[in-house]
Amino acid sequence: MPKTPQVLPKSTAVNLMLLLLGVLILLSLYLFHHSASESYELRQLDRAEQSVKAISLTQRELVNARLQEIDRSLLTFRRLLQSNNQAEVDLRTYMLSKQLETPELLDFFLLDKHGQMQVWTFEQSSLSVADRDYFRIHQQQQIDQVYLSAPTMSRLEPSALFIALSRPVFSPQGEFEGVIVAAIDVYQLAEGLGRITQQPGLTTALLTLEGGLIYRMPLIDLQPGLMVAPVMQWQGNPPDNYSYRGAAPIDGKWRQTAYQRLNDWSLLVVVTEDLDPTLVDIARFQRSETYKFIATALLVLLSLLFCGWMVQRQRRLDQYVVEQDRLHHLRLEEVQQLAHLGYWEADLQTGSLWWSDIIFEIFGQNPQIFEPSVESFSAAVHPEDRDAVMASTKAAEKLGVHDIQHRIIRPDGSVRWVHERARVELDDAGQPARLIGSVHDITAQKQHEEAIRRQADALQTSNEELEQFAYIASHDLRQPLRMITSFSQIIDKKLGVDCSDEIREYLGYVTEGGQRLDDMLQSLLEYSRVGRGGEPAHWCALRTLLDEALVYLGPEVRKHDASISVEGDWPSIWMSRNEGVRLFQNLIANAIKFHAQGQPPVIAIKGRCLERVWEATICDQGIGIEPEQVGCIFKVFRRLNPRSSFVGEGIGLSVCRKIVQRHGGEIHASSEGLGKGTCIRFSLPWTPAEESHIA
Repeated sequence: MPKTPQVLPKSTAVNLMLLLLGVLILLSLYLFHHSASESYELRQLDRAEQSVKAISLTQRELVNARLQEIDRSLLTFRRLLQSNNQAEVDLRTYMLSKQLETPELLDFFLLDKHGQMQVWTFEQSSLSVADRDYFRIHQQQQIDQVYLSAPTMSRLEPSALFIALSRPVFSPQGEFEGVIVAAIDVYQLAEGLGRITQQPGLTTALLTLEGGLIYRMPLIDLQPGLMVAPVMQWQGNPPDNYSYRGAAPIDGKWRQTAYQRLNDWSLLVVVTEDLDPTLVDIARFQRSETYKFIATALLVLLSLLFCGWMVQRQRRLDQYVVEQDRLHHLRLEEVQQLAHLGYWEADLQTGSLWWSDIIFEIFGQNPQIFEPSVESFSAAVHPEDRDAVMASTKAAEKLGVHDIQHRIIRPDGSVRWVHERARVELDDAGQPARLIGSVHDITAQKQHEEAIRRQADALQTSNEELEQFAYIASHDLRQPLRMITSFSQIIDKKLGVDCSDEIREYLGYVTEGGQRLDDMLQSLLEYSRVGRGGEPAHWCALRTLLDEALVYLGPEVRKHDASISVEGDWPSIWMSRNEGVRLFQNLIANAIKFHAQGQPPVIAIKGRCLERVWEATICDQGIGIEPEQVGCIFKVFRRLNPRSSFVGEGIGLSVCRKIVQRHGGEIHASSEGLGKGTCIRFSLPWTPAEESHIA
């Protein structure tokens, strides 16, 4: 069935869809922004953590290597001491050499079992350090184990902060005999080991397992006994490695901190990195991402607003199109109603048939009770036309079109004429699927055509009778007219000299009148012969026809010394050769006849090819015509000049008009007035295809 006007979706649904789309896009943008910011923050913090861990591992290895080196020096010193052949001077020499090799060593010294210095390198008297923990630990435990003390101030001048690395000395019998001690300058040790953290923001520190601070780089003013709270919470048993982010206990800055435990020395290596630059970079990145999110969100909102505006605009356009389509549909139905034109569809596969309401009216059927089908349609076709209609429908499946005029019989018995047109639609496989067509009630047109045909036949019969009458009248009336003229001349001769002047004048009137009437009958006979019998039409070269007419007019041309010019296009057209020659001969003869007294005729003949016609113009410089009289010159026996001035019966141009009209052309005259010449213009049907046909 034909499509009904489209129904558009509700505007609210479209707006809700756009709103939902906007929310989803903004939510996706926010999640992407949040994920990017969080991911960048985690990457930067993880980078800082991994960097600090790597530096702390390196620092642990450096501290361990330095302390092991000093411990090996203690062991070597103890072996020298236990050798009986080593003098005190040799021991002091060894101590001094190690001090030179190890800048952080303040001193080597040997304590007896009471804590009194026995061998030392400084220039002071012997001291007792029996109260120091590095002596008491060995005195009490008497185990061959290295011991590292907490930071403490030396009793020498100048005083210095140091840590003591000590080992006990035993006799060959295993009795405790004293302690050898390496005093390590804390600041020198820190400078030697802390160079790895010279980058800005990095710190390194060495702590005891209980949390006592040994040194920190960059250097700070340390007081012996300073404890670090985060380490104290482990109560001397911290994990082997540990990292965290938080405020540093020394300077309070937010730092990434990593601990590495040295189990051999009961120490902790601590490395920290200032997170302020990292946090500033993270904040900068998050701020940049926030700006990007806001800009993108605004762009999305503007895009959605623009899309919404475009949707609304498109909807208004669609509504306008739908409304126009509806109005067009209504107008089409009105026009079809007025034109009595209906449309139909036929399914070639199922045989079903659908009619519009107009077709039901044309066929005189009630759409409520009548079901259209191929069979019911065939039954309504006039029996004399049924085979032709069915054949045309069958042929349409191959030709693709169906176009036929036929009669139908309505239920009330009346006969109507219809014009059916249809085209075939193919399915996906290229096979005929259905016919879509129209039915036009042309009964009135057929009745009108029949009336016109009958009128044309009657007019043709009347014209033939009139032409026959004119021919018979002009031909048969000449015989009695010649008798009147002849007997008038005989009477004039019989009377001779006895005839009075008055009677001779009257006889002259009779003779002259008879001659004039004979000329008029001769002209009427010539006029009636145009188109009757004679040579049939065929392809004629116009220039040949013109040249033949000029040959016949040769005596007149020479008599009046006429000048004739010919130019332009002269193709071949379909016409009677004799009538074509007569047309040119009459027009040129008129141009010669009506020339100005005392001046030779000057005639210009021009032909030109226009769209679908050929046009000829014959212009002279003769006596001219009053503009208001131009329309009269083609009428039969219509003269504009007295007979005494120009001979003729006034029928030549009438013959020309009849010849032109009989060949489907037009003829006109124009003049600017008396003494300004006249132009005769006529046109005949012509197309370029005719030239190619002749060729």
